[in-house]
Amino acid sequence: MHRIAVVVTVFALILFGTEVDSGYTEYLKIDKKNSLEETRGALAVTFNEYEPLEYGSESLDTRTIVKSVSNGELEISQAEVSTEKVGFETITYTVSATDKYGQEVEKEYIQNIFVKDSYVPEISLDKEAIDIKLNEEFDEIANISSVTDVVDGELTLSDTLEPGTYTVTSDVDNSTLGDYTVTVNAMDVNGNTESKSYTVNVKRDTYNHVWDGTVLTPRLGTIYGPSGKETYYNLPMGGVVAIMRRMGNTDEYWVREDGVKMLGDYVMVAANLEIHPRGTLVETSLGTGLVCDTGGFATYNIYQIDIAVDW
Repeated sequence: MHRIAVVVTVFALILFGTEVDSGYTEYLKIDKKNSLEETRGALAVTFNEYEPLEYGSESLDTRTIVKSVSNGELEISQAEVSTEKVGFETITYTVSATDKYGQEVEKEYIQNIFVKDSYVPEISLDKEAIDIKLNEEFDEIANISSVTDVVDGELTLSDTLEPGTYTVTSDVDNSTLGDYTVTVNAMDVNGNTESKSYTVNVKRDTYNHVWDGTVLTPRLGTIYGPSGKETYYNLPMGGVVAIMRRMGNTDEYWVREDGVKMLGDYVMVAANLEIHPRGTLVETSLGTGLVCDTGGFATYNIYQIDIAVDW
């Protein structure tokens, strides 16, 4: 009888002990899983608000945008964001901890830092408008003082507009009187563009005209120029200009530095209107003249030219 009881007892212990071990193992597995999730759930990183970085500015310390870290150690994929190129830089923030069972837990946060280029190239011109003489040689580049970018520095002159370059286009015809345009187009390394133009006015040369003889002056008073006898007179030009306006002339009335009265590009002269009709051109020792007036002298000296001055 004792033998049978011992066997039964041993069998019972083996049977029930296995059930206890199995239940504990299942409980432990569940508790470890819950511990893992609870520990992960407690991990958190919050961030400060931040603006996009400007191209060429100081690099960003990636820790400076972290506001707080909860229940773990923080690791950042890179220490700083460079502003040497534009676009998005992806930074991974990983916070990690160890739970009560020694299990490693981590959670990742992604921040996309944007580097932008807000500045267009800067084009500086010496003058907004240039006057050149008819058939005068003209260098369209000479009026450009600089083409630069605030970060990239000086841009390079090119035949085609590409990043880091500038082009110059011109429709100037120095053999034809008129106003023309020169345009500078610039593109920085990041594709920002800027454009600036200036005007070139091709004018008749009223100072260095083709005449190598004696020139009329206050001291000389009378000379013989390219078209014959020349004298000068100083009278108000309001009425004369009014007559020319009625004829359709709109050129500016002005007085040249040497005292010669001008209508646009031309020296104002009086002449015999039968020989030189009003509005026609005639060469004088002081430049190409425009016949605007006449006078009593024209009756007796039909080829004489009387030049309007303020002498």
